[in-house]
Parts: sequence; structure tokens; C-alpha cells
Amino acid sequence: MKTEIKNINETVVYEAKKESKRKISFVWFLPLIILGILGWIAYDSYSKKGTNIVVYFKSAEGLKENVTTLEYKGLTLGKVTKISIHEDLKSVAVNILVNSDVASYVASENSNFWIQKPTISLTKISGLGTLISGYKIELAPTFKNLDELENLKPKWYFDGLDSSPSVEFDEKGYYITLLTNDKDNIDIGTPVFYKKYQIGEVVSKEFNNEEVYATIYIYDKYNYLVNKSSNFVMNEALKVSYGASGLNIELGSLYSAIIGGITVITPNKDDEKIKNSDILVLYSSKDELKRKVSFLLDFSDAKIEENTPILFKGIEIGKVESIKLNGDILNTKAYVYEEYKYLLTKNSRFFVEEPTISFGGIKNLGNILKGNFISLEYKEGEFSDKFSGVFKRDLKKSLNTIEIDLVATSLNSINERTKIYYKNIEIGRVDSYKLSDDYKSVKIAILIDEKYNDLINNNSKFYDMSSKLIELKNLNLDINYSGLESIFNGAIGLVSNKNDGKLDKKEFTLYSSYKEINRLNRDKNRGFIVYTEFDNSFVVQEDMAIVYKNQEIGFIKNIKFDDKVSKVELFVYEDFRKFITNTSRFYKKPKLDIKASLSGIIFEVDNFTSFLEGSIELDNSSKVPLGNHELYASFDDMQLATNMVTIIFDDVEGLQEDFSKIVYKGANIGKVKKISINKNQKIEVKAIIENGFKEFAKDGTIFYLKKPRISLQEVANAGATVMAVNIGVIKSEKGLVQTYFNGFEQEPAVNSHFGTIIKVEDKTASSVNIDSPIYYKNVQIGKVLKVDLSSDGSRVVVDCLIFDKYKKFVRKNSEFYDISGFEMEFSIFSGSKIESNTFTSIIKGGLVVVTPYDYKEIATVNDIFTLHKTLREDWKSISPSIK
Repeated sequence: MKTEIKNINETVVYEAKKESKRKISFVWFLPLIILGILGWIAYDSYSKKGTNIVVYFKSAEGLKENVTTLEYKGLTLGKVTKISIHEDLKSVAVNILVNSDVASYVASENSNFWIQKPTISLTKISGLGTLISGYKIELAPTFKNLDELENLKPKWYFDGLDSSPSVEFDEKGYYITLLTNDKDNIDIGTPVFYKKYQIGEVVSKEFNNEEVYATIYIYDKYNYLVNKSSNFVMNEALKVSYGASGLNIELGSLYSAIIGGITVITPNKDDEKIKNSDILVLYSSKDELKRKVSFLLDFSDAKIEENTPILFKGIEIGKVESIKLNGDILNTKAYVYEEYKYLLTKNSRFFVEEPTISFGGIKNLGNILKGNFISLEYKEGEFSDKFSGVFKRDLKKSLNTIEIDLVATSLNSINERTKIYYKNIEIGRVDSYKLSDDYKSVKIAILIDEKYNDLINNNSKFYDMSSKLIELKNLNLDINYSGLESIFNGAIGLVSNKNDGKLDKKEFTLYSSYKEINRLNRDKNRGFIVYTEFDNSFVVQEDMAIVYKNQEIGFIKNIKFDDKVSKVELFVYEDFRKFITNTSRFYKKPKLDIKASLSGIIFEVDNFTSFLEGSIELDNSSKVPLGNHELYASFDDMQLATNMVTIIFDDVEGLQEDFSKIVYKGANIGKVKKISINKNQKIEVKAIIENGFKEFAKDGTIFYLKKPRISLQEVANAGATVMAVNIGVIKSEKGLVQTYFNGFEQEPAVNSHFGTIIKVEDKTASSVNIDSPIYYKNVQIGKVLKVDLSSDGSRVVVDCLIFDKYKKFVRKNSEFYDISGFEMEFSIFSGSKIESNTFTSIIKGGLVVVTPYDYKEIATVNDIFTLHKTLREDWKSISPSIK
């Protein structure tokens, strides 16, 4: 069999597959669609691009490109696209792209533009939103209807306004134009009042022909209150006037007080309405509405000015209109209200009232605020409109007065304003003064008012109340205490008795002080001599007053000096003889006693007499006869001689002379007078017991230092850390007199009026400290006085003071427990437990007393108790009835 072998290299040709081909592909439509979309976007963007306008402002402060908006009544109309310097270099050009839908009426000749900024004033708050969003440009169109808008021509360049344009008035509104004064405080928003109730406001203000005009709008419902009879007056926010009732200050409402306002006064409610073309006057005050009578008034010298008021009997009757200087004369044009025209007579005299300020009082206080005022002395006569003013002092000369001459060695502070006083009542004044013919003295002419004529007679005495404020002569301090008014204007005092006789002399001596007159009068008194002596350790002088209970009863008549003990003769007036006994004591009262330290200042002055020159005081408080009368240097020295105790201490740190007190139950019964070191190097304290000397100067009385204690546990006697340390007293019940004592560093643990001392022992020290409280049923019944070791050092002994009212609760079988701090128990299974009796016990420590039901006798000082560390659990339930 013959096998056919095929050639594997033979080429195979396949026939191509034939397909039909489309004429147009969808891919060719895609570019067309894209072009269409892009075209629409371009058209829409162009159509909405808007119109560009340029506004020229003086400043672009607060404006930002692509941020600041153009608005009208809160609606955004466009945005600032560019800010540049104008070609005139004086302003800026602000490009604004206006939205196309509003471009037709924004970019037109009726538009005005202004920058809205935050405005805060007393009458208006606006634009506060711009504090956050920034400044805005506001559109202010001027067209009134659509017909006008259609006829407007387009405009693309504008000059910006400096501020918001004037308010566009409502055609039906009630608007009134006022001619204002340049001094009137008028602004847009100023309220208009009728009987203090707001009925309108100022809506515009403009300057025209050098006059200021204000337009006010009256609210519709108040139209009937304003008509042609109305007067418009500026409010006086603060009105200060001075009249018969003194100084008057009137303040309107707080609103009007701050911003002023306009008040409408309408006398005739039925008058016709005010027309828009009418211009009314705005008056500055109600005074301008009154009828006036003018007159001329000349002064040779006066401190007045325009609007100075004219007062008559405290009532303002007119004012000064103008003042002109003509040579040395002040030509004044003034007016009075027509109702006071009758005061303008040929016999009336005008004068200027000035304020008088002194330590004796203030006259014409209103002048200080409003200046001087003019007053007048009215007398009937024919009408006159020309006057010459006079000085007020010249008016006084017309009165019926007594003229007297006073002769003095010096004029001192006396002048033409000086007044004459009798018992501090003004009775006259100085008229003039001059040197005497021999030039050795001064003659002072005075005038005494007629109604005081009876006070002046041949025995009258005058003295200078203003000769000096302070005079230091021979170490004697003389102080004028008549009043500081006499220092400035001078003053003359009169000492007189209207029944002393007639007046037939015209010249009197003017004494330099009341002291001189007093010396003359003293010699005429009846009295007797009391002989005393003193040790020359202080100064006394003749004529020093003797005072008893603030009443002068005599004076030092004579001093016989001796180098050891000087003799003093005291002259006591006869009326006071009964007050001088064999127990009477005398001491010198200083002129002024001042003692100072870090603890404070002691300022002592008893009365005016002692303040001026010192005095000798009579004291009758002692009941112990003294034999010869002795004159002591001071009250304390007198007390030391009779009521002194001496206390010895080892250390007296904090104790201060004159400031440390002797204290019994919190009351001061004396004071420390002297601190010194004795021969045994101990501190010797001499103290005065001022109250109850016999009760405390006894054997057994305990004196101890009340020093401060400050620690984490307690604060006690804290005042002594700044002030002086005081001395405490535990009173003795014994009757033996004793004046020498050993003092303690701290309050000792002894039975006293406070209670009974109970001793409690413990093997180790606890947190209990001095002053730690002792409780019974959570009520404090005592305190710890002392914590110390026993004599052999084996135990700690706590002295407990149980107050008397509670001592019956502590029995011989009572138990004392330490409750200092707190106890804490911890267990894995039961948790934690913290116990504390009181907060005080945590800080200061403390003890609790538990008395069983079967209690025994009351505990005494001889009983000793053991201190238990752990408080028994049932202590609260143990509550025996103890009698």
C-alpha cells in the first residue's frame, strides 16, 4: 500500500468575510454637543455678567475687593471688583459690578451711593452688622415711581456721598421747620416732648444761608397737640437755680438729661395747623418766652457776666443781657420780667451778692455753681431805667447803727469784711480803720446794728478773735479755737451784760484775746485758797484753770518755787467750796496727750480749756483721806499713787506701756503703766487697777500673760500678734490686801471662778493641746488648760478645766476618752470606715467624758483619771439622768 505524503509547506488561502459599513458614526455628534454646552455657558455668563460702574469716594477705608457688597434695603445688588487711586490723587475709584437684573435702575442718573458704617450715638444705633461683615456700599435712589424710572438716562460714573442722604419725607407726614440757635444741641434723632412725653423727633438738619434749620416730625396720633400757637423750647437737661429755698437742682428724665430734647408748649389747642412753608423759632429756654423790661445798670467794680441772674428776696426776676467796659465803668444792659417792673424805681439800689465760704457756714452756695448774682434794695418811687450799682457794705451804712472806735496794738487779720460777734451771733461789722495820730496803735471804727444797742455800755469789752491761729511763746502754746473763719476775714468778740449801765464813751480797748478779759474778770470773783504742792517734774503756770467735770471752778493764783517741792496756791470760786474735801486730788490735764506705737494711737483731749493751755483737774473719786493736797503730773500718776499693783515676770515680750490692758473676764479693769528690770534681773510691771482696786489687790489673785498661740491646732489671742499683749486676771476670794504679785507666763491650771481642775493621766502624749475642748454628749463642758509630764516623767498629765455649770456631770467613776483626729478601719470584705467626733477634734484634739448610769460622787481636784485611747462604741447610748 502506497502511502500519500502531503506537503506540509503548502500555502492555505482563506476567503475574507464581507460586512456592510454604516454611512455616519455617533462619535461625530459628541464634539457638536460639547460645543453647544460651552456656547450656552458662555452666553449665560455674558448675559449675567452685569454692568460695571465707578463710584468716587474720599476714602476707601473698610472696603475690600471681591468682598464689599452693594446693597439696597438689605438686598445685594453687586460687588466691589477693584479699588484704585483716582487720577486727581484726592479720592479713590471703586469699581462695582452690578447684577444685570438691576443694572437698568442702579446705573442711572437717579442713583446716589454712600458707605454704611457702624453708627453708635446717644440718639441712634445703626449698621452694627458691619462690625462682623465689614462696611457696605448702600444705594439711595431718588425716583418716586416706575414712570420716572423709565425716563431716566443711564450713568456709569458717580460721586459718592459722605454720609447717609436726608430722610425722604412722607407727603402726608406732619413736618415742622425750626430756626435754631448755634448753641442749641440739636441732632438727628433728638426727641420732641409734650409734658415730658415724646411726641416726635428731629429727622433732618441742614445749614443754609448761615442759619441752621431743623425739621421735626410729629407722630400722627399727636398731631392735635401742635399748631401755630405752639412754642418750641430747648430742654435744660440739668437746671441749677438758687432762690429762697436754697440751691435747687432739677433733672428731667434720664433720656432727656443725656441728649437734651425739645419741649412743645401749646397754649391754644384749637389754633390752625402749621404749614410746610412756615418757619418757627426754637427758643433756648422758657425765659425767652416771657415779656421783659430792659434797663441800664452801671458798676464801678463787679464780678458779673452775661446771663448773671437778678434776684429779689430769693426770686429770680431777670438777667444781665450784655456787658461792655467803658473806661473804668462796666455798662450793663439787663432786663426784669414785666411782672417785676414795679421794682425799677429811682430809689432802688442794685448790688452784687458774692458767695461766702467759711468754717462757720456757706452763704450763697448757688453762686459757686452759677456765679455771683445781682440783688436790689427796693424802695417805692418813680420808674427808672438807669441805675448805678453800689457795694453791699454801703447799704449797711444807711441803717441806724452805733459807731464805736476800738484801739488795738495791731490790726492782725481784721479788715473791712470783719464782723462783730456776741455769743457767736453777728451784731455788727468793721467800717474802717486807720493809724492813730501818734502811729503807735490802730483805731478801728465799728458799726453795731440798732437792735443790739442795749448790749453796748461803758463796761463792754471787745477782744480780737483772729489775732493768731497758733502762738508759741515761752514754751506756752496758745491756739485760737474761735473758728477758722476768723483767720480769713477776722472777727471781733464782745463780752457784755446789757444791764451794766449806760454808754457815754466812744472808744474802747481791743484786747488781744479772750484770755486777757478772763484774767480781768477772775480777780473780781469771790473765793478761797487751797494749798497744794508738786515735785517740779512737770510744768504748771499761773492763771491755769482749775476744772471739775468740764466746769471751770478756779485758777492757779500763785506758785512758790523750791528746788525740791514747790508750793501752789489754787484759787477756787466760792460757789464751788463744797466740792473741796480731804479726799480731793488734783492732777494736771495736758494740752494734748498723744501716745503712739505699732499697737495704735492714743489721742486725748478733755475740753477746750485744757486743749488751749492745759488745766488742773479736780478728782473726787477716791474715798481715802490724803492729808495734804498734792498736785500730780497726770491722771495716771495720781492713780499710781493710790491704785497701783506690782507684778513680777521672767519675760514680758509683747507687753507695752500704756497699751497693754489688765483684763478680767474680757473686760478692761486697768492698764500697764511702767515696765522695768529690778535688782534681781526680773521684769517688774507696775499697773494701774482703774476699776475695783480693792477687789483685785488681794492675796491669791493671779496675773498671767495672754500671749498669742498660733499653730495648725489652734489660734488663740490672735490680736496680741499685732496689738499689745494683755495681762489676764484670776480673782482671789481672800480678803487680805496685797499689791505685790508674781506673774505667770500663761494661764495656770488652778481652780477659779471659771470652774474645777480635773487631772487626766496617759502613758504617752496624745494630740490634745492647750484649749482643746472637753465634751459631754457633744456639748463642750470645759477645756484643756495644761499638758505636762508628771514629776517622775512616767506619765503625761492633762489639766482639764470643767466649767462650774457642768461639774456635776463629771463623777468619780466617769471615763475620759481621747477623740483627737479620726479613726479609719479597712477590710477587704467589709470596706473602709472613718470615724471622727467633730471637725474641731480633728484640728485641735479633744476629750469626751462618759458617765455611767450608776454614777458616784462629783469628782474633785484630788481625783485622777486615766485617758482611754479608743472611744467605746456604746458611748452615745449611755444617757444617765444626773441630778
